[in-house]
Amino acid sequence: METKSLKIKKESAVDLICTGMKEQISSGNWKVDQKIPSENELAEAFGVNRLTVRLALQKLNTLGILDTRVGEGTFVRPFSFSEHMNEISEFYITPKVLDDISEYRKILEIECARLAMDRATGEELEELREWCVKYETAYLAYRAADDGTNPALAERLYQVANDCDIGFHAQICKMSHNELLIHAFSIARAAIAEFIKTVGISQMHAWNQQNNPTSMRTHWMVYQAIVDKDFETCKKVYNDMIDLKDIQER
Repeated sequence: METKSLKIKKESAVDLICTGMKEQISSGNWKVDQKIPSENELAEAFGVNRLTVRLALQKLNTLGILDTRVGEGTFVRPFSFSEHMNEISEFYITPKVLDDISEYRKILEIECARLAMDRATGEELEELREWCVKYETAYLAYRAADDGTNPALAERLYQVANDCDIGFHAQICKMSHNELLIHAFSIARAAIAEFIKTVGISQMHAWNQQNNPTSMRTHWMVYQAIVDKDFETCKKVYNDMIDLKDIQER
């Protein structure tokens, strides 16, 4: 009978120090924006040399947990899950992932919209309305520039509209007040943005040629349905928006 290896894997000193420093942050001993002890102080506290501490600091800087500033020291960063996922998006966005985006969004965002109807505050609903205004402004600017005379300008304005579009949907997830659902959107945020950028621009161009403000209108319809707590309307409009159906079918 073959015996599997029973060797115990030892953690490196760098990993152990990283764990120790993360515990200082998670326990609240080191707070966000607080300057942490110097390399010398950390080396003495952990009983290791400065090089080991420096390597641990570099690792936590890379993970976005700490921020080392030349001449100032090292500070605890407010961790952004969305920012972290965006940094590594090129490693997980594949053609298969993009094919799965529509299904993922239907499961996630429509449920977030349902929860938002019961949990969103008045201030959060106002923020969602502001995202509608931002998207409308950006969308109209893109439509005005999409006449073929300045493709570079049109592309830049489309990116602004795309950013506002993503902001609108992120706000809906935020209003669910469910941290795991919010993180789930963050995981796919870069992939959703890439999908909309790749597929949506041709659709928006077609709408522009027909002078049809469908994209702008559907955002307002979703917003109003959430305000009215009309889940069936919200679900239908959201499904149509995600499906990217041909304009004549809407």
